[in-house]
Amino acid sequence: MKKIFTLSVICALLLGASVSAQTFPSDPGTLMVDLELVAVDSATGDSISGQAPAGAGSYEAGTTLTITAKDINGYTFLRWDDEVTDKSRQITLTQSVSYTAFYSHDEYTIRFFDAEGTTISETKHYYGDATPQLPAEPQVEATAQYTFVFAGWNPAIESVVVGSQDYHPVYDTIVNTYAITFFDWDGETILYSDSLAYGETPTLPSDLKPTRETAEGIEYEFSAWEPSIQPVTGDQTYIAVYTEKQIEYTATIICGTDTTRQTGHYGDELTIQAKPQEGQHFTAWDNGSTDNPLALTLVGDTTVRAMYADSYIKIAVAANQWTFFCLPQVNEQNGWDPSQLLTDELAGVAYGTYNGELRAAAQSGWENTQTFLPLQGYIIYSTQAGNLKLNAYPENISNEPTSISLQEYESAHEENANWNFVGNPYYAALPASQINAQEQTDATATVWNGTGYDNELLSSEALIFQPLQAFFIQASGAGSLTFNTPGGAPARRAQAMVEENSRIDIHATSGGYTDKSRIIFRTNSSVKYEAGRDASKFVTATAPIQMYFIDVDNVQCAQMVRPAGEDNIHLGYMLRDAGDIEISMPVYANDYELYDALTDRAYNLDEMVTIYSEAGTFNNRLMLRPIQKVVTSIDTNATESATAKVLVNGQLYLVRDNKLFTVQGQQVK
Repeated sequence: MKKIFTLSVICALLLGASVSAQTFPSDPGTLMVDLELVAVDSATGDSISGQAPAGAGSYEAGTTLTITAKDINGYTFLRWDDEVTDKSRQITLTQSVSYTAFYSHDEYTIRFFDAEGTTISETKHYYGDATPQLPAEPQVEATAQYTFVFAGWNPAIESVVVGSQDYHPVYDTIVNTYAITFFDWDGETILYSDSLAYGETPTLPSDLKPTRETAEGIEYEFSAWEPSIQPVTGDQTYIAVYTEKQIEYTATIICGTDTTRQTGHYGDELTIQAKPQEGQHFTAWDNGSTDNPLALTLVGDTTVRAMYADSYIKIAVAANQWTFFCLPQVNEQNGWDPSQLLTDELAGVAYGTYNGELRAAAQSGWENTQTFLPLQGYIIYSTQAGNLKLNAYPENISNEPTSISLQEYESAHEENANWNFVGNPYYAALPASQINAQEQTDATATVWNGTGYDNELLSSEALIFQPLQAFFIQASGAGSLTFNTPGGAPARRAQAMVEENSRIDIHATSGGYTDKSRIIFRTNSSVKYEAGRDASKFVTATAPIQMYFIDVDNVQCAQMVRPAGEDNIHLGYMLRDAGDIEISMPVYANDYELYDALTDRAYNLDEMVTIYSEAGTFNNRLMLRPIQKVVTSIDTNATESATAKVLVNGQLYLVRDNKLFTVQGQQVK
């Protein structure tokens, strides 16, 4: 170093440089050298900051000193860069030099164990790392006797890693306690309860002796606890057990006129059966149960009575008459099979209905049927009185509001159009006010009253339909009828108010059949309106004997509601077999006479008129002609055998037997 320093000074002098600014050792003859010390991670070659061995600096050449590698937390000294492995060593400085201490970076293992000694977590760390995230607290399954509660780790968890460490869980052990409950016989009434530790035996208070009140017919005495009392191993309930003594009781079963008896003890279950009754079916017991057979539990002497109802829906049918009826809606049943209509009480039975579409296209709407529908009208005929029995239980008839469509049947003859044959679907009386005729403000009901027809607006408060009674509706067009729930009205036959009606009753008897037709005279009637609502159209070759009037278009009509007037009324009739025809006219007998064109004879209708006829259809034989009570002479050319219309000074009069009458029937004197 001295040589280097001298050469440097000489060069500076030769170059003329000034050296006054240089710092020289106090002793220019002393050579100084530098010592550099470094600590390095042998794996990465990176220096370990702040951990270099002590002693670095400038020294006089030839200086001997000891250098020592530091103990570094998390590191292990390996060697010096000149392969010396001693941590401390002596060196002599002859020139500037650097010494490097190499270390290995130590890794530490942190392990966590469960209560069984099984490793649940193992991680590697360097010194000073934050303690790894703790695993979930390991649980120890409780035993019947103990519950184990996690209390921490052993040893205590350090905040940073300072070396490898195993951690084991620590638990608090708690002796379990259990609820002990003593119940009375019902399993609900608590007699005594306590909380005891595992292994303890329940001790009952000395005054605890269960008692049970005497029930009807049964006495009880405490006999034991169920189960027997044992040391505590868990929650336990005990139920008081009693011995019992039962009393015998009698059940009396009444089915109609039949009475039977069964005996048993209190709590015994008896099976009782309602005995069948002729024409009836079981509905319920008087205790409200509908089970049959009935499981009856005895709780004392008891009497049960079987209740019955008719097994059929019955419709009374008279002999040799039409009976109009409607089929009800039964549950979800969509229609009635003919086998469900029982006629064992009847004879010579014939069914039929009225087809509005058929009537619109022809003179007759009568139609035999084998398909029976709810809400549809039907007619039954029997030569023997009895009941038509519908094979369904009356209680199953629906009383819910229901509707039926009204069909519009156009016809060339106004009186043939728009007939619908429907009926009251309820097994109870139904006021017409409970029927809503949608879109039909002038709907008219035509009702068979047993001898003929009554016509009444459906809106009439006087009109009440009996249970399952059929009737006709002739409305102005299509629409619907809605039947609301029945009730609030007495059950009676539906019949319109007819105080202002008068009629010709035509009673025709032939071949064992009877039929009645009529013509109604109503003072406030309109021929066009009433004739357009004529319902009796059943003119067929197989029907009972028919009487009918011949309208202006030569159409046969079995009934006509019309105002009293001056016109002759042409009558026709149809006979299947030859026989007598009886005709009466109770009200207007003095205003009309019956003229028989076959015999050219006029009959006074004050009494029943009987004529004989061959079988067949006759449209031109009979005529009703207006007559008068008072007879006076008048100068006229009127015919002798018939009533004629004449005009006198512009006024219309009627002439009969050379007598003059007003159209109101008053004789002009």
